[in-house]
Amino acid sequence: MITKPIAILNIFFIIGLLVLPGTALADGSESSLVNSHKSREVKMPSTLNPGLNHILDMVASGNRVAFDAQAVVPVLDFVASAKSENDIYVSDNSFNSPSAYIEFDIKNGMADLLRLSYNPDIPSYLMTPSSIRLGYWKEIREGEKSFANLWEQLPDLKDPIVIRGVETVENTPDIHTGAYYKYDLERTMVLFEHQGKKVFLSLSRQIGNSMVGKKGVVLGEDEDWNYLYSGEKGINKFGLGWVDSYMYASSSIIVYYQTDPGKPQLRCAVFKWLRAGWKNLNMVKNHHIYKGMQRWATDYKSIVEHPAFLGAGDVAEACSRIERIELAELKRINHLYYQSLKKRYEGDASASSKWVSNLLKDDSRIDASDARELRSVVVVEYLKSVLGKRHSIDVASIIGLDAEPLQLSKN
Repeated sequence: MITKPIAILNIFFIIGLLVLPGTALADGSESSLVNSHKSREVKMPSTLNPGLNHILDMVASGNRVAFDAQAVVPVLDFVASAKSENDIYVSDNSFNSPSAYIEFDIKNGMADLLRLSYNPDIPSYLMTPSSIRLGYWKEIREGEKSFANLWEQLPDLKDPIVIRGVETVENTPDIHTGAYYKYDLERTMVLFEHQGKKVFLSLSRQIGNSMVGKKGVVLGEDEDWNYLYSGEKGINKFGLGWVDSYMYASSSIIVYYQTDPGKPQLRCAVFKWLRAGWKNLNMVKNHHIYKGMQRWATDYKSIVEHPAFLGAGDVAEACSRIERIELAELKRINHLYYQSLKKRYEGDASASSKWVSNLLKDDSRIDASDARELRSVVVVEYLKSVLGKRHSIDVASIIGLDAEPLQLSKN
């Protein structure tokens, strides 16, 4: 009998996932915790625990805890405080899960942020292309009317607005293992005011285990946003293809805090807890979570601050047109996309293994893919074109924003 090496799995099972979406620090400087080097882990103050637990209780399955703005004040104070750039902040053992915290400043006002990132007419994964492949609400149990236009309610915001529902998420392949997962999340969002400053909370808690992890590929550099999804269970690492891995539990609290009402800036802070592995063994460490959060935050900040996204009207219109593309046309577009990837990554190190090479050559999976999976490729290709990144498909012509015929991009 051959025993599978747990130590090897522990090395490679580096998972950093976020379902996961600047203001001044206390001393007036800008937060730069996203890209700074981290040398040690530091426990967050235990005084945050009651507030964090209250927030997490709001997103527990079947729980309808009323929002208590006063209970979260210590959390907001921590978010706004100055911090060491050398530390990874983690929660204590009372949360029974590895964790990490990250923060960064966004040079947007709250209205622009909500209009882009929490707009039912814009897929959530448009803002997080390196972390989330798919994200869609299965149901909205509370606050559906408010969700339609949160940004329009900011001027007359008096009482907290609470939105609850269930979202389905599938993430992109992990950089190190190639594994990707699909799972449902309890979701709660809260928009309120604290001492004249607008605050928005985006909360999530995983419902049960994820579906078994499947093998995917990050083609080229991660910032290329080109991924392959095999549909085959396992991990894309030599000797580990047999692993049935799962995300067992994940929770996140995203805080957008207008620390200075006089400036169009926000502090974005994320508290994340995650357990994942195989055979009920957790393989995730705090620094794994932090690395994944860096991956998410770097892209998210660059997108929401990009000049092309100063207004969300054109983006929403483009996404609406993409939503109306028929299934047969989506398949045709995706076949063109695969043809471009084959040419671009032929001989690339990321496609050097026989398994990946065969996966890239065989695009028959496209015909078995559902409309959401196919549409996500089109949405991300559109995003690349707007940002001036290299892309494979001229989405603007497909959706009628110009007169050019459907073609492979020359970029």
